[in-house]
Amino acid sequence: MKYFLGIDGGQSHTTALVADATGRVLGQGRAGASNHTRAPGGRERLIRAVTKSVGEALASAGLFKSKSIGDVRFASAHLAMTGEPEDKVEIVSELLQAEHLIVGHDAPGALAGALAGGEGVIVLAGTGTVACGQTASGKFAQVGGHGYMFGDEGGAFSIAKDALSVALMMEDCERPQALSKELIGHFKRPNLKAIAEDFYAGELSRDRLASFAVRVDKLAKRKDPAAVEILDVAGEALAAMAVSCVTRLELFNGKISFGGGVFKSRLVRDIFEEIVMTELPDAEIVAPRFGPEVGALLLAYRQAGKKITPRLLANVADSQKEQ
Repeated sequence: MKYFLGIDGGQSHTTALVADATGRVLGQGRAGASNHTRAPGGRERLIRAVTKSVGEALASAGLFKSKSIGDVRFASAHLAMTGEPEDKVEIVSELLQAEHLIVGHDAPGALAGALAGGEGVIVLAGTGTVACGQTASGKFAQVGGHGYMFGDEGGAFSIAKDALSVALMMEDCERPQALSKELIGHFKRPNLKAIAEDFYAGELSRDRLASFAVRVDKLAKRKDPAAVEILDVAGEALAAMAVSCVTRLELFNGKISFGGGVFKSRLVRDIFEEIVMTELPDAEIVAPRFGPEVGALLLAYRQAGKKITPRLLANVADSQKEQ
């Protein structure tokens, strides 16, 4: 029996799926973050994440009877990873055995999952942002993904950064905002300046700052004008990425999907959809069919020359809905 492996590795967690040659998912495993191997402890974090997630997936499939995941040889494995996948190739090659092994960016995996391997475009907005798309003929385009210093407009970090910037500016003008109180309470700092200083000093991580985006959405739901404006800008930026990607691919009547925590905001979604449908009236906005881990599995099949849609087991399907 030949087995296939798909892994989605991100900034918060790593998910692995093991399936057979017919497309039936046999097991699933989860672990912690697997991004940024260049950062201190990054290599060790990646090794732990891949070892744990694949080990759990093999165990739940009843296939793991060894002390090392490297003792299992897959027909094909695809890892869709956030951040510098090129740096992960050597590490992953020491951990896994596969006839076809590819470590790629996370966006194509999310695209494949969302559209079940079909053509179209996806916009991802988590901590950072990126959009990508592919035509039926194989033409690929990517927009964004330039990191928090030079891009990531519309992402959670950008939203939180804008919130802190606005609050600091209003404080300088002696016009305190609701944002100020929320920021101080969320980060448990004595004042706004301490939040900024701790970020510059590395005591407040980028991911931790990005977590404030959820609070911005809650304020926007209460009609706070500053929060509403920040999310309007985020939705506009994400829509612009979709339009740019569609235009580059000339998929004007294609499907556009979305993913990432920022899209849980109804306000962001509404702005995004309104602008996209105004700019691209013949396009169709669709909710993701599958998650990025299924997309990675689809790419594992594809790189082995198999075109297949996995038949998700009940427990895997349920976990997809929960996420």
